[in-house]
Amino acid sequence: MCGRFAFFQEIEPLLDDVDALDLADPHLHARYNIPPTAPIYVVTEGLERDSGELTRAVRTARWGLLPRFAKDLSFSTKTFNARRETLADKPSFRSSLVRYRALVPMNGYYEWQAGPNGKVPHYIHDQHAPLLYAAGLVSWWKDPSNPQAEWLLSATIITKEAEGHLTHIHSRMPVFLDPEGRETWISLESFSSGAEAHAWIGGAEGQLPSAALEAYPVSREVGSVAKEGAQLCERRGPTLA
Repeated sequence: MCGRFAFFQEIEPLLDDVDALDLADPHLHARYNIPPTAPIYVVTEGLERDSGELTRAVRTARWGLLPRFAKDLSFSTKTFNARRETLADKPSFRSSLVRYRALVPMNGYYEWQAGPNGKVPHYIHDQHAPLLYAAGLVSWWKDPSNPQAEWLLSATIITKEAEGHLTHIHSRMPVFLDPEGRETWISLESFSSGAEAHAWIGGAEGQLPSAALEAYPVSREVGSVAKEGAQLCERRGPTLA
């Protein structure tokens, strides 16, 4: 799974990386301990509601997907991750597979490894690039109890069975994409059906190999959502090989 991650760099390199417009909330700032239901950056490609133009943009979304049938915001506490094996079967996610695919950028994420003295958090990041791009899905949602409510963008991170050395930490990991995979996943022209998109994300094409990821122990402080700062992802032990 992925229940906590970090995004602490300026947004400009992200915009350059994905060749996208900046339509995100300008008040977002560097965060080293992002929990579910918090606002996050997502990269989407879609038709604008007003103009009908195809736009690729970095936007702000609530982390925890809200399908159209969700009755309230609390639904998003259980949809911040989506297992790739069952994407096409789950009503919460399958409607987003055709038109609402996305990328979730991060500098790294945290995962907890069970040990004799309790769970030890690890920080996992790309050894060769500042940003990781997780495959995700988004959905536009409006509060059914409030006729005046605005549309809210929400997102989920797709996960798969852990691979390589990361299996020693946790059984699941995000599906991270390489540059070609990023283009394939968010392009509206890539897939003609949800089944086709599901089949692609269920394979290995376009995915970042687990060998590119480095994992090392960090402070247990990251377990508290009240804690913030660069010290949370500082190395507190040897790299997991």
